[in-house]
Amino acid sequence: MKRVFPVFLITLVLAMLLSCTTTELVVVDGNTPYSTFNISDIKIENYVNRLYIDIIGREPLDDELAAEVERLKAGDLKRETRDSIIYKLMTDTTYRENEFSYKAAYVQNLYNLAKVRCLEGVADSEIELKIGILSFGALQDSLEGNWDGYYQKQYEILRNKATLDSRQAVYDGVIPYHQMYGLMIDNPIYDVINMNTFNFVRSTFDQLLWRLPTAQEFDNGFAMIEFNQTAELFGYSGSDKNDYIRILTESNEMYEGMVIWCYQVYMSRPPSAGEIVTLLPTYIQQKDINWVIAQILVTDEYANFR
Repeated sequence: MKRVFPVFLITLVLAMLLSCTTTELVVVDGNTPYSTFNISDIKIENYVNRLYIDIIGREPLDDELAAEVERLKAGDLKRETRDSIIYKLMTDTTYRENEFSYKAAYVQNLYNLAKVRCLEGVADSEIELKIGILSFGALQDSLEGNWDGYYQKQYEILRNKATLDSRQAVYDGVIPYHQMYGLMIDNPIYDVINMNTFNFVRSTFDQLLWRLPTAQEFDNGFAMIEFNQTAELFGYSGSDKNDYIRILTESNEMYEGMVIWCYQVYMSRPPSAGEIVTLLPTYIQQKDINWVIAQILVTDEYANFR
């Protein structure tokens, strides 16, 4: 996939980041919410439906739909009213039948989206099956004294479990959402999908940063993983696959890639340069994917109120 934005964006964003001292309300240019004037009930209902589907992965129940539509109309479709609905779906932990809570459903949806992006949507049951097979093989290796095989299988088990555990880790706030992608690409299934180091480096750039690596980035990443050579990527040195994943997923380009991901998922289009520059500094500081998503879902473009 071709790079979407010029390289100068990162420099511009960093300059903005360094100049920030407080967190301010950010409004994406051209997306200041309208009032209810000339906005039909059908459009408001469609907006609520879309919020529920995109955030928690299902349509609202009849009583939920009616309550949210009334809430939006009473609040004159103001940004604060939209935000309150969006954040309720993202953060409310009140128990609800079949989905535990809105927050649990939201994190599950984010987890599923990450698996679709990186692991072809593999089911958790398939990962659990692989853990079972590896555990049996590790037991056999230990009985036969094949300790190299035993420790290798234990390592594969840990990598698979880390992927499964990433959902709870995001829910609990132990890791920010972008780090879930590091655990996805460190999964053995990802290795099978991408087969070798050549494909691994290209795929991680494509899927996480939404572009292919430059020749130098590819060579340095390849050297780290394939030969355990010390090389530099995004200004940081590494000498193995773990270093490569850490550097990639904690780079400013990863945060830019996550903003691109948000627009592709929720708007079905890439963000403009202006939208990137508007959102990226705060996201780099706060590492809060909920905030980025909310900045998109609150807009009239998303709500189709224009």
